[in-house]
Amino acid sequence: MQLGGASQMKVLILTGSCAVIDVDIVRWMVLQPHKAPWDGEEGKAQQKFGVRNTCLLTRSFVNAGFDVIILDVLTDETARLYKAELKEIEPKIVLLLPTFDEIKRRNAVRGRRLTGDEVERVYDCQKHLTVCDTKIDNTHLSTEELAAQLADLH
Repeated sequence: MQLGGASQMKVLILTGSCAVIDVDIVRWMVLQPHKAPWDGEEGKAQQKFGVRNTCLLTRSFVNAGFDVIILDVLTDETARLYKAELKEIEPKIVLLLPTFDEIKRRNAVRGRRLTGDEVERVYDCQKHLTVCDTKIDNTHLSTEELAAQLADLH
């Protein structure tokens, strides 16, 4: 199982391990105008729209018998929205947060997707996230080690 995607830091909302929804992909379904979450009120509105659409997909997969992993970079506000929208599923929110130096390294290796200021802003938000069930520093974890830790939580 490969964990990751377009964003630098991931929060996994665990209900199992079969279907994986990368919220960046869901959000990029809105092309014109596509706004980042930090791009004012329209960006925040699109972020919430992405969460709601992800919840629709999640319920669809769960109703079809799949377990689901959601990959997203959260704020406390969007974490609460996931908890409310998926309350019947009782999702677990797991913050995967490597060190800031590791985040900068990954951003450079993956072909810089965020500016240095954006990386710092997103990292700071994740570092202060309070609406999560578990936090894991995945700086030095292999994919297999991380998967084993996550499986233990389910």
